[in-house]
Amino acid sequence: MAKPSPASLRRLAAWAVGPCVPAWAVLLGLALVGRLDWTTSLVSCLVIFVLMAVLVLTRLADFDRIIRYAEDLLADPEAAAPLLQTSATAQRLLAALTALRKLWADRRDEADALARSRQDILDSLPDPFFLLDRRRRVVSANAAARVLFDLERSAGLTGRDLAGVIRDPKVLEAADLALAQNRKTEAQFTLPAPVEHTFGALIVPLSATAQDGTALIVALHDQTERLKMDRMRADFVANASHELRTPLASVLGFIETLQGPAKDDEKARGEFLEIMLKQANRMTRLIDDLLSLSRIELREHTRPTDAVDISALLHAAAELLDRQVKDRRVTLSVNIAPHLAPALGDAQELSQVFHNLISNAVKYGGERGRVELTAEMSETRPPAMPGRGPCLKISVRDFGDGIPREHIPRLTERFYRVDTARSRQLGGTGLGLAIVKRITNRHRGALVIDSDVGRGATFTVYLPTVPTAN
Repeated sequence: MAKPSPASLRRLAAWAVGPCVPAWAVLLGLALVGRLDWTTSLVSCLVIFVLMAVLVLTRLADFDRIIRYAEDLLADPEAAAPLLQTSATAQRLLAALTALRKLWADRRDEADALARSRQDILDSLPDPFFLLDRRRRVVSANAAARVLFDLERSAGLTGRDLAGVIRDPKVLEAADLALAQNRKTEAQFTLPAPVEHTFGALIVPLSATAQDGTALIVALHDQTERLKMDRMRADFVANASHELRTPLASVLGFIETLQGPAKDDEKARGEFLEIMLKQANRMTRLIDDLLSLSRIELREHTRPTDAVDISALLHAAAELLDRQVKDRRVTLSVNIAPHLAPALGDAQELSQVFHNLISNAVKYGGERGRVELTAEMSETRPPAMPGRGPCLKISVRDFGDGIPREHIPRLTERFYRVDTARSRQLGGTGLGLAIVKRITNRHRGALVIDSDVGRGATFTVYLPTVPTAN
């Protein structure tokens, strides 16, 4: 049994003295009037104090244990109940306190289960979702929000101001307005990295603040796909009409000529038909590339998850271009490091990347030129590539005329050409590097271009590898 504290002893002593005072007053009064001698009176007072002290110590000590037990419960809800000695009233009080503790524990378990259930419901929602208090701090967030903001646990968001999560003034103003005017508000914002996403934020105030402080619901909806589709339609019409106008006008002109002045000219008919076939093929390639680019841009914000054997993919791409290499009498050397880690990506799209890069190197490297294809592991990533750790580095180098430095930043724009006439003569559509850039972005990789005039150009693609199991 624990030793009583000095404070407990003083309290028990006070409780023992208090009830004795009336009896002491009577005995001392009888002694003063001579009805009782002083010795008997003092002995009687001492006996009364001893009896009262025994009574108090055996009764009120149990109450003191109950007080200490209640204080312990504040620090540890699982604190052990004390052993009482004699008091039936104290036993009833302890039983009531124990029942109250069980009730509190049950209510706490119910609250925890309700909180877990609410979190499970939030985590099942496909869109990012936040709960905020009246000070605009995050009370809770679902799994989609944690993935979006690259946090492993909701605790990484809980307690943070909304401004520390979504750094967009329009969203913060909408949240403040919803709190001030108690009405639903909306805002649109953009997250630039790792791939640009546009979200719509719906902010709804609760009619009454919840027990956990929740006062606002913030639901985010990814509008990237819809906006890209709208932009894709507009761009397709504008780009297609612009790029198709020249070959289409050429074909129509030749048709009119064949129907008129050259109607009976066999030699002109053969030449014109050959030119018309080239222009028709050019229009076909252009439409195919436009459709390919549109499909890639539509999925750019969705990261592929397959394991791709880069070595096999590069060998297949080189073999596929063997005819073009031989026609231009180009020397293509392939140097692939052994035991490359598999890339995290889409095999078909990556094949298109390397097909475009090798084909460009063969075209622009010059007839009888040389093209080098290398693949290896890199311990460092370029600044434009998200994430950390080793990655795949695939380079395609030609030794042609090279590209002036001022043109390099714009090479991946749609229809941007350094030499428009030469590009069209070689069958280029002006979309190849734009496609390479979009596919690389979708794979969370990077495209690095380096070139010196007169010394050729090097196009390097960095790709993430499949994560290894720990």
